[in-house]
Amino acid sequence: MEQALREALDRHLASARDGSAALRAAGAFGLIVPEELGGLGLEASTAGAVLGTLGEHCAPTSFLETCVIAAQLLRGARTPAGDGVLRDIANGATVAVAGLDPRLRPSVSATPTAGGWRLDGDAPLVLDGASAAYLLVAARTESYASALLLVSAKTEGVIAKAYPTIDGRCAADLRFINADAALLAMDVDDALSEAGDIALACLASEASGLMRRLVRDTVAYAKERQQFGQPIAHFQVIQHRLADMYIQSRRATAIATRACQAFGGHWAERARLVSAAKVTVADAGRFVGQNAVQLHGGMGMTQELLVGRCFKRLTVIEHELGSADQYRQRFGRMTAQLAA
Repeated sequence: MEQALREALDRHLASARDGSAALRAAGAFGLIVPEELGGLGLEASTAGAVLGTLGEHCAPTSFLETCVIAAQLLRGARTPAGDGVLRDIANGATVAVAGLDPRLRPSVSATPTAGGWRLDGDAPLVLDGASAAYLLVAARTESYASALLLVSAKTEGVIAKAYPTIDGRCAADLRFINADAALLAMDVDDALSEAGDIALACLASEASGLMRRLVRDTVAYAKERQQFGQPIAHFQVIQHRLADMYIQSRRATAIATRACQAFGGHWAERARLVSAAKVTVADAGRFVGQNAVQLHGGMGMTQELLVGRCFKRLTVIEHELGSADQYRQRFGRMTAQLAA
């Protein structure tokens, strides 16, 4: 199934105007949405194949946030309101998630009212926060319990300050002022942790796809670029650099695959492998991206050339959901726990 998805998406990305149109044509929006709600009903691990293909085409989309993270959280907290959103996801609706990154977990409070719940507070750096049809918000109740709530983007009391990100996406700082919300689930810390691990593995898959594309394009460029009367690919120092880029790309692909395969197993092993994937793609992505730009010369950072856009996307992924140092420490803790 993963191979069929990858081939279908690769085919549509070659002709579609953007990544979202290709995802729609490939039928990937409802990847993990239950079949009775119009989706394919697959496991979250299959999303890695989709993200890897999107990475190879350098096509940033809201697929991860909407079709993987939001769908995973909604699938684990089945309510009539949540099921309606899952149906809309399968049909192409966009959902923004506020509070997945613990560092940016919003200072949003959820208060019960006579007719439901009310949200107040701020949520920074929410991808697609200004354009999504729905918002999934992690908040704290008066008793300091974690809660997951659903908000319509058109709800009165939701203020979004939008701005572009360096990788071509759009984010927003959200402010909730007495905004009506529907409660989906309480005590969601474990669910948010699992969704965060899934997101990290998928980001590793996307990063590995970006690196494969950078290696491929840089090798092709080195074969064409002439210096001293011959292609620069004939110089041994360039050959060594390209070989090192290829090795780093393969390392990233291997660990991303292992991280996706860890879903459904022991939570500590999942956390360990996902942490290893985060550290590997951060280091490998920086090496491959910087060398690809350097070998392309000044044109490597132009917006017109794909190598520059891949480099920017890899830079964002390196810092998304935490730093490499943070996950090195987590890897050590999980390894010690599993050995005990």
